[in-house]
Amino acid sequence: MSLPPSIDYATPDLADFPASRAGWELSPDRAAVLVHDLQLYFTRPYAPDCAAFLQTVRRTAQILRAARGAGIPVYYTAQRGNQDQQARGLQRDLWGPGMQAVPEHTDIIEAVAPAPGERVLVKHRYSAFAGNELAAELAAQGRDQLVITGVYAHIGIAATAMEAFQREVHPFVVGDAVADFGPEEHALALRQIASCCGVVVGADAVVSVFEAATVGSRRGPDTGVGTGIDDLVRAELVLHLGEEMAALTFTDAETDLFTLGLDSLRAFEVLDVLADAGVDVDFGAFTRRPTIGFLREQALAVAH
Repeated sequence: MSLPPSIDYATPDLADFPASRAGWELSPDRAAVLVHDLQLYFTRPYAPDCAAFLQTVRRTAQILRAARGAGIPVYYTAQRGNQDQQARGLQRDLWGPGMQAVPEHTDIIEAVAPAPGERVLVKHRYSAFAGNELAAELAAQGRDQLVITGVYAHIGIAATAMEAFQREVHPFVVGDAVADFGPEEHALALRQIASCCGVVVGADAVVSVFEAATVGSRRGPDTGVGTGIDDLVRAELVLHLGEEMAALTFTDAETDLFTLGLDSLRAFEVLDVLADAGVDVDFGAFTRRPTIGFLREQALAVAH
C-alpha cells in the first residue's frame, strides 16, 4: 500500500533499449517536454547514489536546457497533498493516502525545477492528461509530440504515453531520463511503450534535435550562455552536494567548489555534463581554479 522503501539500480544500457514499432521523428516545431512527477515524495525512495535516479535527473536537466534554448514548451505534473477520497479515487486502494500537503512532499526537486512561466499541471491519476488542461494546451500550441521524462516508468509514464497515443500525440519516452522501482519494471515499461504506443529514445538524441533548432545559443554573454552553464552546473551540484551547498556556489562566482565538498570523482561528472553540452574543460585547469566563474569563461570561449 506504499512506495518501495529503497530503490537502487542502474538504467538499462542504451544498446539494450527496445526497437520502437513507430518510426516517428522528433521535430522541435511539434514537440513539448513533460517532466513527470519528479516531486520529493516520489523521489525519496531512491538511494542517495542510485545510478538510475541520478541519471534521470541529469538527463532531464540537459533536455530542459536544450528545450528552453529552442523555445520548446515545458510542462510539469505534480500531485497535491492531503487528497480526499474522491480526489484520490482507486489509487488509495493500491497506494494508500499518498503525499501530505507539505513542501517536503509536494515540491519538485530543485535540480529540475520549473522556470518562470512554465506550467505545473495538477496530477489526478496515472496519466498526465487526466483532469487537467494538458491536451488542450498542446493543441493550442500546435504541439503533437510529447517528450516524457521522470518517474515511474511502468506506471504514470506508461499510462501517459498510452493516452498521448490515443489522443493522436506522438509520445517520445526518454529511456535514460526515466526511473522506476527497479530494472525489471524499467525494462518492462520501455518494451511496452516501444511495442505499441511510442518511441523509446535516448536523451542525447533529444538534446541533439533541440540544440539544432536553437538560434544563437552560444553566441556570447548576451544570449544566455552563462545562464545555460549555470543551469547545468547547479543541477549537478544539487545532486552531489545538496541544495544548500549548491546555492553557495552562485553567491560568489569565485567560490572554490572543492571547499564546498566537491571531490575529484564528482568534478569529473560535472565536466562530463558540460562536455555533453559542447564545453570541454581540462580537468587540470579546473583543479587550479575550481569555480563557476572559470566554467563560465570556458563556455564563452566556445561561444566565440
